Amino acid sequence: MKKIISFLLILMGAFLLISEIASVKKNYYLQAGGIICLMSGVFLINAKVTSRFPENTTENQEINEKE
Repeated sequence: MKKIISFLLILMGAFLLISEIASVKKNYYLQAGGIICLMSGVFLINAKVTSRFPENTTENQEINEKE
């Protein structure tokens, strides 16, 4: 469900930004709303992505010991 909401936020934000950039009379509140929707959607998707590398590898432990 969160994934669907994230994609809808991204699409809505992109639509608001593109429509306001293309319009003759600018509405900066809609542009700000578009940026907020877009960034919120991207944040929700990015928050679920895990790192490819495990955090506690031997290499990381060696570097931390040297410091």
